[in-house]
Amino acid sequence: MSATRSIAIPRTAQPTIPRTAQPPPGGRDAIAAIPPATTPATTPATTPATTPATTPAIPYTISPPPGGRDAIAALAATVNRRFDAPVVRVGAAPTEWAAVPTGFAALDVATGLGGFPRSRITELIGRPTSGRETIAARTAAGVSLGGFAAWIDVSGALDVAHLAECGADLDRLFILRPPRPLDALAIADRLIAAGRYGVVVLDALPDLDGDAVVGAGTRGNIDGAVERFLRIVTPRLGRSETALVVLAAPEHPHRALAHAAALRIALLKVGFLRRGGVFRGWRTRAQVLKSPGLQGGESGLEVWVG
Repeated sequence: MSATRSIAIPRTAQPTIPRTAQPPPGGRDAIAAIPPATTPATTPATTPATTPATTPAIPYTISPPPGGRDAIAALAATVNRRFDAPVVRVGAAPTEWAAVPTGFAALDVATGLGGFPRSRITELIGRPTSGRETIAARTAAGVSLGGFAAWIDVSGALDVAHLAECGADLDRLFILRPPRPLDALAIADRLIAAGRYGVVVLDALPDLDGDAVVGAGTRGNIDGAVERFLRIVTPRLGRSETALVVLAAPEHPHRALAHAAALRIALLKVGFLRRGGVFRGWRTRAQVLKSPGLQGGESGLEVWVG
């Protein structure tokens, strides 16, 4: 029996018939009328910032109140008459203030008031050797010649002989030494309420800290006591003719006093005075930090001892 052989018959590749696109109805003219495809625009990574258009500035004008200057003047007169507090206008004539001369002509001119204002608080800021006691002593001495003055000696270290050398009449100058430092505030309030003293000197505010040293109070309690004192005594001063002079120190600032004081003067010792080689005093620079006279400046003083 013969073996059968299988023969592989190769498959022939089918020819590729090209496909032709059928033209749309209308022929080539319809094809030409079809718009070409547009490629979408590529968005850039970053878009440059555009400057906004500047709006032209519109001039702003303030319309005067009805009635003009006459209405303003009438309103100011009403406020002055109702509240007894003059309306101060910048550039207007300075207001006349009742003042107590300090005994130093240059300082009186520098304050713009002619001295320490009555019915107000004056703060003298300086160390014990800056001349603050001498300025206060001459001020009190001038008042004692025709009226009464009071000096509250908180520390008990006041030199009474120096007051006499400054020309004070000791029969009209009352010296009070409170048993406790904080009692000085109550005594000052009583003296101002009495209305009989032209000037009251509180010597000195830093000495009130003595209560904190002995344990009778803390610095926070002392500051609170000073604030309460100023709230009570400031309107009371406004109804009197008394000038309250408070001696303070730069290392013990009191914000409430700086706000309540109408006149603030900083004193700084800048040199010594010698005569025949012997020390006789010192030179002091007085700088007016705050003044209702609006004419504050500086002045040089010579404080002689003895």
